[in-house]
Amino acid sequence: MKLNHINLTSIDVPADVAMFETYFGLRTSVMRGKALAVMHDDDGMLLVLNDFAKKRGNFAYPEDSDVHHIGFIQDSRDQVDALNARLKVDGWDVPEPRDYHGAWTFYFKAKGGYFVEVATQTQLRNADPTAA
Repeated sequence: MKLNHINLTSIDVPADVAMFETYFGLRTSVMRGKALAVMHDDDGMLLVLNDFAKKRGNFAYPEDSDVHHIGFIQDSRDQVDALNARLKVDGWDVPEPRDYHGAWTFYFKAKGGYFVEVATQTQLRNADPTAA
């Protein structure tokens, strides 16, 4: 099975399109005004960004919504550090990368209201079948 798409509610679709194109290499397939963008990566995964105010209603991402995020894997700590520095130079509010859950990582808030993680591959441990 292969992940086909992710759909995120964004309060600033054009700003998020620019961010994903500039820093993460996604390309825009469809742009409908300021309310909908369909983007894709080199593997054919689609990222849909929408600002459908009528459907959104009173929904808003909570301030601590970093538990709800999308992540981009980098091959090395140097690549994570370089992207972090590039974002800072361009005026993004990004914290310093750190070791977290087995990866070198940082999170930042997109203009659309959700969080983005940039990290090295997480070193997964084998699950203990006897652990509860």
